[in-house]
Amino acid sequence: MKVVTAEEMREIDRITIKNYGISGTVLMERAGLAVAEKIKELFSVQRSGFSKKLRTPNSEPVKLKVIVLAGGGNNGGDGIVVARNLHEWGWNVKITLLSRENKLSPDCLLQYKIAKESGVPIEFRDYITEKDLHSALVVDAIFGTGLSKNITGKTAEVILFVNASDAPVISVDIPSGISSDTGQIMGEAVRADYTITFGILKRGHLLYPGADYTGRFFIEGIGFPEELLHSEKLKTELLGKRDISLLIPERQRYSHKGDYGHVLVIAGSRGKTGAAFMCAKACLRSGAGLVTIGVPESLLDVFQSRVTEEMTLPLPDKGDGTLSSKALE
Repeated sequence: MKVVTAEEMREIDRITIKNYGISGTVLMERAGLAVAEKIKELFSVQRSGFSKKLRTPNSEPVKLKVIVLAGGGNNGGDGIVVARNLHEWGWNVKITLLSRENKLSPDCLLQYKIAKESGVPIEFRDYITEKDLHSALVVDAIFGTGLSKNITGKTAEVILFVNASDAPVISVDIPSGISSDTGQIMGEAVRADYTITFGILKRGHLLYPGADYTGRFFIEGIGFPEELLHSEKLKTELLGKRDISLLIPERQRYSHKGDYGHVLVIAGSRGKTGAAFMCAKACLRSGAGLVTIGVPESLLDVFQSRVTEEMTLPLPDKGDGTLSSKALE
């Protein structure tokens, strides 16, 4: 699976819009709908323990109170679309825009006007209260992958307030405040329970501390062409179990351990024998046919009593359980 930087994601966006004719507005609509659908899937029907933070004593269908915290950029626009869809489905939702109207990006401004006409409760303010978060699900759409400077001031205070609450949090694309490229915290960062990202994973989802802030992530398709998402120009890959298994050559059924290499491990000293055992075991697990541990001769009995598949080779030592230079001979 490919993993991208913020710049690579911007290029995928640009080519999708310019070369494939899929407008930024369409991508935003699809992104917001994908998040709204995931919220409905995760939260609209109560299951025992469905959230570590929000529980009810029965299994009746519920539509939670939702507060969307939106910034003035395109990530905020995605969040506004989330709110509009939930509002149309009958959810109790409101939008708090942590920006001024004259600072909204063109696409975000368009979504603001549509939501306002649709009757979605929206207010511009730079703070939230306990009443806002009481029994609420928080949608974090403050900043996305384009964040380039540390979060400070009132926005940082809002993030700290959310993190200190018991409200479950869903982040749109990436938790606000996490660097998309490095996973580092840029001033302050939202600690999400779930993150819904679009098309492809970003490095910040996987690199720590960002991985701890991402929570459980979902990758939703919103129309990016597959050839862009799998382009050879994208140099970072997330290797899974299947990817690694494909790298392991198939073994012939009619073969011998001597056909698969012989590894010499030179390791171990008094009080530090564990590393040698772990290294030797790792060699066997990796597929080596034969493994020999070269150890200080005064520790041979210690090693011999613990090995099963591995062989041992006593080497000259200094008499104190460490290898002598004579072992090089």
